[in-house]
Amino acid sequence: MVTSLEGTEDMVKALESGADEFLTKPVNEIEIQSRVKSLLKKKTLNDQLKSAYSHINNLTMFAENKLAELSSEAFRGGEANKHLIERLLRIHVDATTNPTHLLLGRGVGDYIEWMLYSYEDGRVKMRRVSGSVEGSFGRAEKHPDQEIGLTECSSRICRGDECNTYLGEEMKNQIGVINNLTICDSKKAGSLVAAFNYGKEVTPHDADILRSFLLLYNVFTTISGKMDEIDGAFKYLVTALARAAEANDEETGNHIVRVNEYSRILAVEMKMPPDFIRDIGFFAQMHDVGKIHIHISLLRKQGGLTDEEVKMVKDHTVYGSMILGDEPRLKMAREIALCHQEHYDGSGYPKGLKGYEIPVSGRIVALADVYDALRSKRSYKPAVPHQRTVEIITNGDGKTLPQHFDPQVLEAFIKREKEFESVYHSLTDEDRTPS
Repeated sequence: MVTSLEGTEDMVKALESGADEFLTKPVNEIEIQSRVKSLLKKKTLNDQLKSAYSHINNLTMFAENKLAELSSEAFRGGEANKHLIERLLRIHVDATTNPTHLLLGRGVGDYIEWMLYSYEDGRVKMRRVSGSVEGSFGRAEKHPDQEIGLTECSSRICRGDECNTYLGEEMKNQIGVINNLTICDSKKAGSLVAAFNYGKEVTPHDADILRSFLLLYNVFTTISGKMDEIDGAFKYLVTALARAAEANDEETGNHIVRVNEYSRILAVEMKMPPDFIRDIGFFAQMHDVGKIHIHISLLRKQGGLTDEEVKMVKDHTVYGSMILGDEPRLKMAREIALCHQEHYDGSGYPKGLKGYEIPVSGRIVALADVYDALRSKRSYKPAVPHQRTVEIITNGDGKTLPQHFDPQVLEAFIKREKEFESVYHSLTDEDRTPS
């Protein structure tokens, strides 16, 4: 405010009304230039602070959403960290002040693994690099039982030619000249992040953003590792349950492995989503888990079964569904266990479902299971060669009919039947393989 008023009371009223500066006439030119420069500097710092707050808030909100979800899908294979990196790099039109490159290092002792992420041609690219960063950032001597201090980070910023002094010659040869560098490291966590090639001059606020990023990155990495451990235990238990169900049957454990692979092949040919392909390639093995409830004398009986015994064996589909229960992660396994004996024409069991009433996972495993059952030797039948098995599935033999199968699944089988043969031979003992 420029005014002829000069009293203290007037100055206080002006400042309380929102004025940032108060000048009394006549105004000295040097003074007003100095005041304007001061105001511009104040605005720049304020804008930098707002921008840093916005970036940190964006990272925090993203982390809160991921942690609230806390699913293996969100953290599998470093998915959460991948999206976190994208939020830091220059991936949005309005984020021209963000860095274009991110160097991430993790290691223990003398070993450090470096990954370089870059924003090029409208997308984030990743490649492995080697070399050193000045100051041995990222190195940490860690005992196996020692807790990692995720919050203890240090950071620094540099500009111009000074930036290249932080990279060893090997690293510089792979990355090239850099500018406007921010480095943040957590020695106890054995991690370092360096962001560079910003669209502006870096400030301590950029170091604060990077420090928040590294904290979340370390947290996500820890969670991802624990999720992988839990996933591993979950898969081990599922496979153990499937093998327990096969223990009283005549088949070897390779039966469930083969059915997994047949089902995966069919899902790929049908162009199912990647997650579906991955899951059915694992959960197909649960199709006969209900056999745990069937007495061994029925499973190994050499003669024909009575009507009552047939009904008891058919109940393995219902038992399987009951065993797997309502756990969300076992939804596909439950569908397969209950529906893999349903027929597309409605002649199957236990519910006589027809067509698309049968879950697609059940329709796929139905054919995979029939193929392996025909190929395998049983006490009541010999093993059937591959070509004859294909003829039975595609043309029928009175017991197995082509209308039992989903036409799309059948078409996929016809296209990939040679792979079925390869899988069978690779996962079958030679003395059990039909000539």
